[in-house]
Amino acid sequence: MQERIKTTLITGFLGAGKTTLLNHIVSHPTEKVALLVNEVGSVHIDEALIERSDEEMIELTNGCICCSIRGDLREALLRIAKKRRAGEMVFNRLLIETTGIADPGPILQTFYFEPAIEQQYQLSSVITVVDAYHLERELTFEENVRQIGFADVLLLNKVDLVPDAARTDIIARLEVLNPTAHIIPTVESRVEVANLFETFHFPKAEEERLLQQDDRFERAADSFTALTITEVQPLNRNRFGAVLREVLEAYAENLYRYKGIIHFADTDQKTILQGTGMIYGTAVRGMFEQEKQTTLVFIGKNLDEQAIRKGVKAAIEHG
Repeated sequence: MQERIKTTLITGFLGAGKTTLLNHIVSHPTEKVALLVNEVGSVHIDEALIERSDEEMIELTNGCICCSIRGDLREALLRIAKKRRAGEMVFNRLLIETTGIADPGPILQTFYFEPAIEQQYQLSSVITVVDAYHLERELTFEENVRQIGFADVLLLNKVDLVPDAARTDIIARLEVLNPTAHIIPTVESRVEVANLFETFHFPKAEEERLLQQDDRFERAADSFTALTITEVQPLNRNRFGAVLREVLEAYAENLYRYKGIIHFADTDQKTILQGTGMIYGTAVRGMFEQEKQTTLVFIGKNLDEQAIRKGVKAAIEHG
């Protein structure tokens, strides 16, 4: 059986530079990639790279492929997986470009709730391209802030159009909205391509960013909320599990991403938590290098800060 297809979701504001990023990736490939876009004609690929094309697919001389979704995402993914198994498409990674107003949530859920997709695809990273020059205006739109909240990588594009002091403030603002994301400032979406991948499953660098967080609560647009909770007292495993289930039941699809490093009372090792919507996973990740504590980040819509904090406090181990 073939290994699952490594998949990266690329989202971002209208005009932020998603298409420019795609062109950069296919022009500087570190591996053979397939691009899945709404229409292949919307990606302005250098004609010198095109080997052959039709209305559904463009094949490039460097081995990369650009495909059209042509309707339903699930059907497009199944079609691509079938062609790959048959040897009709040869590639190492699939990149999916969303429209500028797309909600990443339903797209991510396709990879968890559709067994035929989950068996054949593995999410590698979620990249959001952010327009540094128009950031404050864009943050007034809920869909844009939601895209920031879902990301593992924030590609902060057009930084050449803002003063250095403003750039520092923008990065600080993004760090509050998504405390664990890897922020990469860029011009014309030029970036080391390898830095964009393998970020979805809690790499060490993200763990280090999370451990540096302090308690905070941030709002943006009408209802976007980002909550960071730190707790130095160990948690009871069963009580925390019950609290987490209550949070998931209360918010369901309105809980975009949540991540954490948990100090349980019954072990000296770190427990890693990450999830989106109702789907989450945990794993043991070695010993605490520094002071033992729990750090949790919840990103979603209209989260009740006090209720979630109270729940975590109720999970503290006593006696």
